[in-house]
Amino acid sequence: MSDNTEKLNADELIATAQAMTGLNDFDAPDIRESLTTLVMSLNEEAALTPEAILAKRGSLLRALCNRLKLANAVHYAPQFENEIITRPVFVIGLQRSGTTKLHRVLAADDAVQKLPLWRLLEPVKQLAAGEEDNRLENARSFVKGMQSASPEAYAAHPMYADQPDEEVFVMELAFLANINATAFRAPSYNDWLNKQDFESWYVWFRRLLKYIQYTDGKSGQQWILKAPHHLGFLPLLFKYFPDAIVVNCHRDPLVAVPSFAALAAAARRSTSNSVDNAEVGRYCLDYCKSRLDTYLKDRDQLGRENQFLDISYREVKDDVIKVVQRVYQSADIPFTSQTRAAIQRWETEFAQHKHGKHSYSASEYAMDEDEMLAAFAEYRDRFAEYI
Repeated sequence: MSDNTEKLNADELIATAQAMTGLNDFDAPDIRESLTTLVMSLNEEAALTPEAILAKRGSLLRALCNRLKLANAVHYAPQFENEIITRPVFVIGLQRSGTTKLHRVLAADDAVQKLPLWRLLEPVKQLAAGEEDNRLENARSFVKGMQSASPEAYAAHPMYADQPDEEVFVMELAFLANINATAFRAPSYNDWLNKQDFESWYVWFRRLLKYIQYTDGKSGQQWILKAPHHLGFLPLLFKYFPDAIVVNCHRDPLVAVPSFAALAAAARRSTSNSVDNAEVGRYCLDYCKSRLDTYLKDRDQLGRENQFLDISYREVKDDVIKVVQRVYQSADIPFTSQTRAAIQRWETEFAQHKHGKHSYSASEYAMDEDEMLAAFAEYRDRFAEYI
């Protein structure tokens, strides 16, 4: 890229990723429409700072390189597609409903498979002869950069190189990542994204899990995974993971949605010259209502209640060991003394508010209580005992 950092360029990004990896085939489906739509939206609508343009260019290059490397692995080692993903546990729920804590506590146990941040950022190892694997160190640098760019966002959602994180990074493999419409003002991209069926994301997600399971030699070991995104796509989740256990964290949307808006606004302030809190609030409210409306309909129609486990935010916050015991029992994972010790170590090391308190209010983001009560009435009524 030239010294001109005013614009992102889809063609340049693709050519650079191909040159960096020595690979050319992204495999199906074509990523160009998504990338071009995203780049146009960011260039024209996000009011990115020069520093943010450079940082976003780096993250898009990482995603492109990851897609090329995994597509290449599929081509040259197709045997890993024979791997079976057995009874994975998916933690879902609205953003800011305790999903991150529960996900990381469940994954503290060495007996389960997980996706630590370093693996999410660079899932496919491609090293020249004699080259060291520095992916963990790269992830630590990534975390430092995130914390430096937005201490406010980091306080709300701390990230650690060796701790599990959510599948938003895997969504980048399919170039269908909602984070691009949350962390940036990108309404054109969001409109495009809302018209996609997201099936290709589940194809690439399962493919990545099989690749990691095969290369790590952990066939049969259960996965602990997490993404709020799955709320809106339960039929696809069960299509690709039919024996999944879905653990739904519940928190009152009247609290969770403003918290989500505060996190989104903090992320946008770290990258943009212009952030409209009311616009962020509207985006978050619409996003959460759409996901929950779809979730309620799909959950009723699927007829898989024996594969769901409902958990309250309060339980996750106040008695997480009891929650883990319930999850493990549902998933037929042994809860051992080592499991208990791992959870206790995690709670000691990663106490809430370790990096500062996350403060917010609905009024900051022009959220009207009556509108929210109407928007989430069905969900709040159905899951009243958990919120």
